[in-house]
Amino acid sequence: MAEACDRIYLQDLRVACIIGTGEQERRRAQEIGIDVCLHLDLEEPGRSDRLEDTVDYSYLAREITAMAESSSFRLLERLAEEIAALGLANPKVERVEVRVIKPHALPRGRAAVVEILRDRSSSKRPMGFGRFV
Repeated sequence: MAEACDRIYLQDLRVACIIGTGEQERRRAQEIGIDVCLHLDLEEPGRSDRLEDTVDYSYLAREITAMAESSSFRLLERLAEEIAALGLANPKVERVEVRVIKPHALPRGRAAVVEILRDRSSSKRPMGFGRFV
């Protein structure tokens, strides 16, 4: 399958979740920023104007939010993997890029950021998170 050059972006999703390795971090939810880029062929939905021919990004945003807010991962890397799995759950998506931003994670910096790229042909497969995969 040729690599899709079309993209759908979900930018600056804000979720509150338990994340981190320190005892203090795990006491209450922290706000996390999430960016997702879905790579897929958008020619058909561009012509048909039908939601079923593309990705319902509103639904995906709700699924990402529900998963993140019910999670309690220690690492941003794990959260990013689970978000990637949600994106790749739609068979139309060929590749997904995920960026997870944790503001105030660094005493002298603005944020800690993890970015990952996953695709259907990758041997790296997300582990899955309950009903969300």
